[in-house]
Amino acid sequence: MFLPRLNLLFAFILILVINFGCGSKSSLPIVDTHIHLYDTTRDEGVDWPLESDTALYRPILPPDFAKVCDENGITATVIVEASSRLEDNQWVLDLVKDEPDRYIGLVGSLEIGTPDFGANLKQLAKDPRFVGIRMRDRPRGEGYFNDAVWRDLNILADEGLTLDVLMHSFTLQEVDLIAKKIPSLKMLINHVSGVVIDGKAVDPDWARDLAQAATNSNVHCKVSGLFQQSQMQPSPVDLTFYKPVLDELWNVFGEDRLIYGSNWPVTMRGGSYGDYKAVVMKFLEPKGQAAMEKILAGNAYQFYGLK
Repeated sequence: MFLPRLNLLFAFILILVINFGCGSKSSLPIVDTHIHLYDTTRDEGVDWPLESDTALYRPILPPDFAKVCDENGITATVIVEASSRLEDNQWVLDLVKDEPDRYIGLVGSLEIGTPDFGANLKQLAKDPRFVGIRMRDRPRGEGYFNDAVWRDLNILADEGLTLDVLMHSFTLQEVDLIAKKIPSLKMLINHVSGVVIDGKAVDPDWARDLAQAATNSNVHCKVSGLFQQSQMQPSPVDLTFYKPVLDELWNVFGEDRLIYGSNWPVTMRGGSYGDYKAVVMKFLEPKGQAAMEKILAGNAYQFYGLK
């Protein structure tokens, strides 16, 4: 009887080690849906980041992110193209072609409302890793939403591709407008909607606009860029500083429409990747295993149509 009990105890300990690991790494699959890769030493250079950005202006390439993944238990990632040049979409796809399990998707960069948008989109979408585009720049200012822009957004929806929205040039009211006008277009608000985080209670006007955008079932939000949105640098690593904003996101989007992302390497301006991930994990852990599985990985696969 003594030996079987020892075997049973050993098996139990083994299960604990497998499920919980040794140290702070999570055993849950984690898909980081927002990183950037670029090479400042290319002959043509880069249009982002600026050379004056001492924190980011250096080659940021797959071996750099491999170290981040290994140290923080990141299962896979979706790259977001930060260049405005058409050819750089293919450059990134080629850069990571030998690591299909780690780099599972690319949110590309195409100028919406241009004559070649549809043809360029369809060409890039021949690669199943090309999952959509990000709406980032706003030429023409208040006159941005012309017929050509609406045409191209409809093409995006018809192709079954997604739209990330970088909020520094757009508003939550405009997210609501697009979502209502094209309900088949899957939209993902980046960087906790671009709200400034100061550790205080949220702005009621922002909360109202966020709730209105979230009434559209095709609108989702990334829990990304927390360090970037912080008014304090280096960014606080205490969850309480970010909790008012995170609570508001949870209240309106819930566990089915929040998606994890980091905004690495921009996170390095505020702190380490491990610090960033720890803040998010502390917020999610009380929500339970099922919610964590969705927000850290499952929702990303579903939203972007990844296998």
